[in-house]
Amino acid sequence: MRTVKLSSGHEMPVLGLGTWELTGDPCRKAVADALGMGYTHIDTAILYGNHTEVGQGVKDSGVDRKSFFLTTKIPLSKQSRAQILQQGGQLLSDLQTDYVDLLLLHWPTKKTPFEESLGALKELVDKKRVRSIGISNFNKDLVRKVAKIFEIPVVTNQVEFHPYLYQKELKEVCEEGGMVITAYSPLARGDVLRDDRLSKIAEKHGASIPQVVIQWLLEKGIVVIPKASSKRHLQDNLGALDVSLDAEDIEAIDSFPEEKRKVDGTWKHYPF
Repeated sequence: MRTVKLSSGHEMPVLGLGTWELTGDPCRKAVADALGMGYTHIDTAILYGNHTEVGQGVKDSGVDRKSFFLTTKIPLSKQSRAQILQQGGQLLSDLQTDYVDLLLLHWPTKKTPFEESLGALKELVDKKRVRSIGISNFNKDLVRKVAKIFEIPVVTNQVEFHPYLYQKELKEVCEEGGMVITAYSPLARGDVLRDDRLSKIAEKHGASIPQVVIQWLLEKGIVVIPKASSKRHLQDNLGALDVSLDAEDIEAIDSFPEEKRKVDGTWKHYPF
């Protein structure tokens, strides 16, 4: 699996399994299947309520802990120092691991200063419970703020990113701050599957539409974490690593005029 070098010095696999809305046996099986077929990156969150299943899936796979990258996230409502330190212990217990590779603030909050939240994450790094820290759903102004105020690298901003939401300016601001973009909902919750423009590009390369979209993101240096539960979809997404797009394809997708968010809501403390 290809990796990207993070500003913390650690390596992050460019393709992973997203587990949002995966719970119970389907989650456990998807994690085990993914690791068994060569995935080396699993993404979860406290808010997903599936840490136990993810941990069991890892155990079922028999894959050594050192051979894969594990990401999880601190929820919007629990970002005080005391709350983060408490959750830092609980999530390791639930995931059946001694450390996570990446711990993110899931959403920016106005209830706790970023200095306090990020400082608590740093404490977990110092205690070797976490290897790298990051943010999620932060707009470009907040990215600039975080990049200036913190003393250790904030390595990624995990955001919605797909052909109908090409956040070029946000990506540039993240790169200026030493952060890579991690794309969630990269297939726009399935909307890409009904796009004739993408279908023509896929047919041209003998690939599937998801493979084309994932490779388009990878070409931009973006880490991609599509959700999948069946072995067929897991394998299809993994096959994106073998697809080559030409400059014409990339330019065509770059120029899609749509701007559609699939993830939005009243819980936000800051606008996108």
